[in-house]
Amino acid sequence: MHRRQTLAADVELVGVGLHTGARRHIRLTPAAEGTGVRFIRSDLGGIAIPACLACVGPSYYATVLECEGARVSTIEHLMAAIWALRVDDIAIEIDGPEVPILDGSSAPFVEAILAAGRIEQAAFRQYMTLVRPVVVEAEGKRIAAYPCPEFRVTYAIDFDHPKLGYQELTASLWDEREFVDKVAPARTFTLEREVEALRSKGLALGGSLENAVVVGDEGPLNATLRFADEFVRHKMLDLLGDLSLLGHPLRAHVVAYRAGHDLHSRLAHRIAAAREAWYLAPWSEQSTGPEAAATA
Repeated sequence: MHRRQTLAADVELVGVGLHTGARRHIRLTPAAEGTGVRFIRSDLGGIAIPACLACVGPSYYATVLECEGARVSTIEHLMAAIWALRVDDIAIEIDGPEVPILDGSSAPFVEAILAAGRIEQAAFRQYMTLVRPVVVEAEGKRIAAYPCPEFRVTYAIDFDHPKLGYQELTASLWDEREFVDKVAPARTFTLEREVEALRSKGLALGGSLENAVVVGDEGPLNATLRFADEFVRHKMLDLLGDLSLLGHPLRAHVVAYRAGHDLHSRLAHRIAAAREAWYLAPWSEQSTGPEAAATA
């Protein structure tokens, strides 16, 4: 069985917010067993914002949490790292409303967590095991979760752009090394023709070639891509960050076509609401169904 984990030490990061463009400091700190993941707005007297579905705000260009009049946005890259590295209890102190984008991927957050180290707690971690499919469809987009003994993702993107087009990838992300090596380094991306429209809405004010892949008519304006299919890998990264708000590691095969933050969030909410479609139990190598949960 696997026990819950927290950090072994504090670790700090500094950077600009992708959308606000403001410089922000965050400190990741150990937390008491059972407290889960919480953002602490140090600039608002320490208001705590739980990282859970009940606090999710509108999610289109970034994932947002709201609680007691406080908010924190662009949490998905950090949350993906926390979820993939199985950090169950952690406090994230932040001095403003947006998590810094850093290099546009989860890699800096992964490095920070690994540098801090992780320690086991007394309680066993509960895993959410899907036993029935859960599906969300909207406007030609689709995302579904199917029963699977591990966490696996198949993701497909299809952009009306000659240098993006169709990309598809399947990855088993149950082992944290798979996430660290294959998904965490993939950076956020946007089309050059959309940048001005975003900025006119007060978005992407902190975006640059240092923290995002910008795709022009002739291809990426950045020097090189980290993967030939970096775009679909980053969509996988966003998906993990959004599903992390379920509060438990998920055992399921998630299949997404042309999805995004909104559809990711709708799937998470639908899974949480479909109580007959899953069960919670500590991990056991033999745990394959509700009947095994009783002995896990």
